[in-house]
Amino acid sequence: MRAFVSRIAFLFAAVIATALLAGSGAAQAATKLKAVLLVEAIANDGSFNQAAVNALKKLAAAGEIEYEVREKLADPTAAEPVIRLYASRGYDLIIGHGIGLSAPILKVAKDFPKTHFTASAGPDLADRLQPNVDGWTYDFGQYGYLGGWLAGQIAGVDTVGVVGGPQLPFILATHAGFKAGLASVKPKAKTVEVFTGSFDDAQKGLEATRSVAAQGAQLVWTSGDGIGNGVAAGANAVGLRTIGVSGDAGGLAAKVNIASVELNLVPLYTDWLNQVREGKFGHQFTTVQLSNNGLVLTPLNHLGEGIPADLEKAQAKLVEDLKSGALTLPNFFTN
Repeated sequence: MRAFVSRIAFLFAAVIATALLAGSGAAQAATKLKAVLLVEAIANDGSFNQAAVNALKKLAAAGEIEYEVREKLADPTAAEPVIRLYASRGYDLIIGHGIGLSAPILKVAKDFPKTHFTASAGPDLADRLQPNVDGWTYDFGQYGYLGGWLAGQIAGVDTVGVVGGPQLPFILATHAGFKAGLASVKPKAKTVEVFTGSFDDAQKGLEATRSVAAQGAQLVWTSGDGIGNGVAAGANAVGLRTIGVSGDAGGLAAKVNIASVELNLVPLYTDWLNQVREGKFGHQFTTVQLSNNGLVLTPLNHLGEGIPADLEKAQAKLVEDLKSGALTLPNFFTN
């Protein structure tokens, strides 16, 4: 009798354990959120949009989310119905990635108060957020300053070509940061600056690089985005090195690019997912920077002459000083 009771108890315990495991699995499945990433150009630009895709891939691999990507939404009037479509389908998180998407995101969010949206733009976005919208920007000053400081470390470089996209306030702030970083090492260094007017036109990036080279640039820095692929191609064609080309650039980055500052959006996206799960999402603004590991320096690519042997050590010290606040930078939006 005791043996029979023991067997029944064992079977009952097994059933309960199986049910608990099944319930745990269901809970885990329930917490896998559904997200969509909306970008203005192509997703695999090797730069700004690629950073978002890379973050989502890592989170999906960890079982945190399922996601889709919609591309070529630079026109706000075309983007709005797409945003409405995903909001009506019950997506947990709609990520508007790019300054041009901020206005339609904020507009549509008012009509879907239970859906979570995110937008990106400059620091001014913080004052325009809504109860169901989080926003972010990155530290343009740090981004540019690090590139300028690095350019200043390269011996024999006295004129640096500077290639940017549209002359928007945050692009200008990034370039101001670059010039400050360069001047901190080489006060007499010169810059030759060209704006392409486009975030993602690689051909314009190539032409701008040829232009600064013709004006005497000995090194080229780009403030990034899809034009970086063209900058890499142009630099390769004229025999110059670069700083700031992100991603592979069609295999050319390894040939011409010394280093870059890149976006790591995994911490930011993880925070958004946690906010959604905990019911704390909305009206929160984040500045991605070195201190929260949102900005990261790529390993140095020791190309050509003039790169100091101890550059990694000096670079690590600069990063630590910026993280800790031992070195503070001015507001490059007004200086």
